[in-house]
Amino acid sequence: MAIYEGMFLLDSARAAKDWEGTRALVDGVMERYGAKPILKDRWDERKLAYVIKRQKRGTYYLNYFDAPSDAVTQIRRDLTLTEGVLRFLILAWPDDAPLPEKIEVKRMMTDDDAKAGLFGGEGRGRFGDRSDFGDRSSQEDVPEEFAQKAGDLDGGNS
Repeated sequence: MAIYEGMFLLDSARAAKDWEGTRALVDGVMERYGAKPILKDRWDERKLAYVIKRQKRGTYYLNYFDAPSDAVTQIRRDLTLTEGVLRFLILAWPDDAPLPEKIEVKRMMTDDDAKAGLFGGEGRGRFGDRSDFGDRSSQEDVPEEFAQKAGDLDGGNS
């Protein structure tokens, strides 16, 4: 048997109403195929980057478990068909890496920070403010021969 780490994205509305029942969806599937939990806990609830199965928010459930390698395929198949589980990722835990003692939530960015944009400014795109690239309207840096060819291509209207 090997150790695995599973991150499960669960329906946030369902988790808010009945956390134990929502968690039992995942735990039930895992126990059905012989997985034994080592460490499991609710990780965090966050706004999703895009809508998944008509949900804008999701609750993350982190689970470290011991399972036979052939069981993981069956667990993945069942979780794909389980309503209330939006997404999941199951990874094999490295043999030489120690397991964490407890599950901690480390917030890198709040929902309010995300609204301000990736680099912190309104109107700034993924690669920063467009003014960072300079004014492209001037052709001063273009060598004479290329500017001439460009003029020839557009019919001399430059």
